[in-house]
Amino acid sequence: MKLRHFAVVLPLTATILGGCGPEDMQDEQSGSAGQPMPTQGMSPNETEPTLGTATQELASLGAHTWSAPADATPMGATADRFCFLNRIRGNFVSAGSYMDIFASGGSWYLRGGGDTRGTARCATRTSATGLSSEYVWKAGQRLPTNMGTTTGRVCFLVRVSGSFDSGADWVRVYASGGSWFLFGDSAKGDGGAQARCVNVSSFSGEYSWSSSQSYDTHMGVTSGRVCALTYMAGRFDSVNDYIDIYASSGSWYLGGNASAPAVSAKARCF
Repeated sequence: MKLRHFAVVLPLTATILGGCGPEDMQDEQSGSAGQPMPTQGMSPNETEPTLGTATQELASLGAHTWSAPADATPMGATADRFCFLNRIRGNFVSAGSYMDIFASGGSWYLRGGGDTRGTARCATRTSATGLSSEYVWKAGQRLPTNMGTTTGRVCFLVRVSGSFDSGADWVRVYASGGSWFLFGDSAKGDGGAQARCVNVSSFSGEYSWSSSQSYDTHMGVTSGRVCALTYMAGRFDSVNDYIDIYASSGSWYLGGNASAPAVSAKARCF
């Protein structure tokens, strides 16, 4: 078991096995306009991300859970909230293994497929909180999906699917060159991901956790901030394998558990 309350604030880089992985991508580490980019070929800045002063605070509306084989979990009206993944757990063995946030009939729902479980949170949405449609990436797609400008917007995962057997299987939302992108890799060719973007006044850099750590990553205070998963990688072959954003003693943490090496996660707060 990982220690759940040991406050460590330095995000660590996840290890990706083989080939060109997500750590080779350029990544802007804050939501400020005009932020300098890392030099080509260098890793992103690994110092602690910081969150700028927000003019519009986002209030969490609580957590919603789903476990196989239950019906989809209702999470409230699309008109006054938006929702994002905070916990992904289970045995991801095929294209039929997935966790998904979707909208139907004016409401948000959380569901999954296969032997999976998940948790999503929703945050308050006002008339000024523009929310994008879903962006899609599928295995076999050679180029990342461009999701538009980083200016005044943050993006996050709302669906992951497919086989996750090693560090070579991953999906990620990341920022590069002033735009958001959705990309991934799938050794079996059955993986996929979907993401949405929402208008915000500021957002943090990416926080990281990997199964090689003996502690969970501290992501700052919960007050006026919510956090969402932006990256999932590794071997998920039982209900004991998971990645997780959770609140404890007034702070957000990013952690997880793995029965095999190479499980890792990233998240942003906004």
